[in-house]
Amino acid sequence: MGCIQSSEEDGKRPSPRKSLKSRASRISVAIKIGSGIRKSRVHSTSKKLVCIFGGPKSGKGEVIEELVESFGVKVVCAESLIVNSLSKKLGNIGKSDGKPDTASLLTHLRNNPGTISLDWVLDLIKTEILKHPDSVHVIDLLPNSKAIFRDQSLFTNAAELLQKFEEACPIAFAMHLYIDKENLNRQLGTAKQLSAPEGCTAPGGISDEADVEVTKKRHAFFEEALIPVRNYFKDSDRLIEVDVSSISKEKIWFKIVRVFASFNMSERRNNNLIVIFIKDRATVEALIECQIRLIRVADIVDEPEADFNLLLECLIYQIGELGSPDVCYLVDVTGSSLNNPEALTEPTKCLIYELKERTTLSSQLNKYQTSQLEDPENKEAGKSWDSNEYIGYKAPNNLTLLFTPDFDDHSAEVIATTYCSMEK
Repeated sequence: MGCIQSSEEDGKRPSPRKSLKSRASRISVAIKIGSGIRKSRVHSTSKKLVCIFGGPKSGKGEVIEELVESFGVKVVCAESLIVNSLSKKLGNIGKSDGKPDTASLLTHLRNNPGTISLDWVLDLIKTEILKHPDSVHVIDLLPNSKAIFRDQSLFTNAAELLQKFEEACPIAFAMHLYIDKENLNRQLGTAKQLSAPEGCTAPGGISDEADVEVTKKRHAFFEEALIPVRNYFKDSDRLIEVDVSSISKEKIWFKIVRVFASFNMSERRNNNLIVIFIKDRATVEALIECQIRLIRVADIVDEPEADFNLLLECLIYQIGELGSPDVCYLVDVTGSSLNNPEALTEPTKCLIYELKERTTLSSQLNKYQTSQLEDPENKEAGKSWDSNEYIGYKAPNNLTLLFTPDFDDHSAEVIATTYCSMEK
């Protein structure tokens, strides 16, 4: 999801820029963002927490996995915490060779439905979060297992208990992945066989979606039980609602990744790193005159014509050693395999979420970076350093890759996707 991939049809390679642009323009995933969600609020929150919930077939599990891969967030899964903690709470019940016996635990829960309470679950979550208080956390609040989550009254007092929870662990916003009944019926009607339930799974594996009717009932159960939690965040305008009815997971991911990137909810931050790939230094002479650091690929490796993957690894290592620049890096690929289209393979699966056919450097800079290029004593000098247009790729870890127009579409895409897949 959220990847750029090429395909061949009738012996012709489609333009990567056009294919990505056309995919982005067809995105029809509905998303509503509460007016109370502001960058200032998120940035001022000492503990960056996001609560994500969604019922069966919402794709919640896969979304959370992608968020971990993309942004390096820590996941706090209520279901896993419950199963692992009950063995301690109940003594020897549910223990087998010192490890939780899921079957025994679930049998106990079925016979004792009042064992789990929301205030206890929130205490477990709080304890887990406070182990890494400065990290970004995603809270998966609703258990998937029918044995664990079988009573809708679990969330009856959600507003009161969540308010108390936020005194210690303020939540930036909540994200509800929903699919309406009509679209759910359509998807299930065309499905020949249901997969295992999505979302985090307790040790031992729990599956309670045996057939279509069960899934429909569980979906209705989840949505009904969610009302108090959803209303709590909706009343404070901190609810993001994402319609996941679209069959295209890529479309859904495009929307979600933009939300997290725009709110800077990432553990992988590199100070708005911008890398400009060039072939002809004359095209960026004004930038060179501004003393922007220039890296010549042929100078940092022993064999400039070596495999381009190796060259990119060396380049990423070199940039990592040099650290975050005041403005950006210029990378001269002349004399290396990065300047040889025939040496490049197919685009790599990566987390690029935006491509601009024509973009300027100034549109990618923050205020500090811009100040390093402008001469405060000569404001009439203009922005000669900003006279070029580039092919621009963006990734969710604040990485921007720009290519001068003398790069062909294929070369720019392969270098960008490979770089982003290596840069974590």
